[in-house]
Amino acid sequence: MNALPKLVAHSEWANKVWRGFIAESAPSDDWLRQRISHIMLGERAWFQRIHGEEPGREIWRQLSFSELEQLAEEHHRVYADLLTRDLTQMIAFQRFTGEKYESPIADILLHLILHGSHHRGQMATHASAAGLRAINTDYVEYCRIHRL
Repeated sequence: MNALPKLVAHSEWANKVWRGFIAESAPSDDWLRQRISHIMLGERAWFQRIHGEEPGREIWRQLSFSELEQLAEEHHRVYADLLTRDLTQMIAFQRFTGEKYESPIADILLHLILHGSHHRGQMATHASAAGLRAINTDYVEYCRIHRL
């Protein structure tokens, strides 16, 4: 069984929930906006690598809410396309630090899922410390809500 499409769907959902939470409950919290922006810009950099393009290096830039939504729409289409491809296809890339590697598309997608989960965990800790009621975007919650 290939769980990757379900994990991608969870990651996209969790990012959407966090974008909504920040917009509604903490729109002036630059730290939260920078983290959700970083998740999205990191995805874009990896998608650019997969497509043989030079990745954007501004992966810590803070995006506006409209830019975040536009990027999410673009990424949804890219994820959908990538999930129809041969996920074992090797992608040659160079890290920002200069090292050159190759990884299959499946591993890159799993990296993006884990990267987003890591930063969303940081965001939950930050939101709680700031006195906000942290939201639950874990995988089990996603499955429960979507009856999967």
